[in-house]
Amino acid sequence: MRWYLSNVYGAQEGPGRIPYFADPARVGAFAVDLDALRARDNAALFRLLVLMSLFQSRRDVDIMTSQRAMPAREVRALTSPALLRVLVGESRCDRMRTAAEFDSRCDVRRDFERGTATCGHRPRSECHVKDATLAIRRMDDMGMLPTSAWLHIGPDGLQRWFEDACAATASPTERARLLAKRLATIRRIGPKLAAMYVSALAVPELTPGFAPWWPEVDASRMVVVDANVARVIDHLRRGRGMTTYERMAGWLIAVADRVDLRDLNPDLPQRSPRLVQQALYAFRSRSNRSDRADPCAHRPCHVCPSRVCPFDATRGRVRV
Repeated sequence: MRWYLSNVYGAQEGPGRIPYFADPARVGAFAVDLDALRARDNAALFRLLVLMSLFQSRRDVDIMTSQRAMPAREVRALTSPALLRVLVGESRCDRMRTAAEFDSRCDVRRDFERGTATCGHRPRSECHVKDATLAIRRMDDMGMLPTSAWLHIGPDGLQRWFEDACAATASPTERARLLAKRLATIRRIGPKLAAMYVSALAVPELTPGFAPWWPEVDASRMVVVDANVARVIDHLRRGRGMTTYERMAGWLIAVADRVDLRDLNPDLPQRSPRLVQQALYAFRSRSNRSDRADPCAHRPCHVCPSRVCPFDATRGRVRV
């Protein structure tokens, strides 16, 4: 935690820094307007959801490179709820009428031999889901994500989901959990990406001055367990304990609750498992640290504060 506050927080992210999802230099035409997010604009909230949901199964630096290279026209087709509403409405495919039907029956996939996309239901028909699959250039079903999101969320937008959560319970922490649980039902969005999304909007210490859903929603007790964080958890637990997402997240939250952040920085809240998790992620991600010209990437360090350092020569060269 001390390493993170000294080397990353306030320098690469956090106070005074533009979040990566709002920076065209990092994510290209995907960048979301912060003022629109502060206003809880439905189009901006949807755009952020699609942008963040692409961060899976590859290194952040590679995903950002892909996002920067994507033309604005293709980005709009993936991230605009108004355009997706039109595209879904004009589609002749009968598997695109409800979220349940689409998620369970759409089988759009890439055809690598022909350099195109196809499906088993209407293989020769033009389709915006096929176009999305080709634009994203990833796993077969990644192109289904924007349409699935639109069908689940509907015309009332994510602000309606926010209002539903607020009406369901008086607890800001429980509201965060309800929102994440609902988001996780969208195709290709599980608990990790749902937690990442909700916490970006409801944890003020991540980016001081920006937390559009806070204080009504408080996601500070929500953590994002990706491969990097999971490796740290496994090391600290010495390989013991169940490796389900829920168990690892619960273990990390319990441990993070022991960290009094005010002892390290008086401007921070006393407890924030989400910020502690962010420190673990920032420390463990070799590719992100290399991209930021971290000095440890170029010369050996003999005073490393942790055996989970990705540059520790005794652990081998792990690229994550």
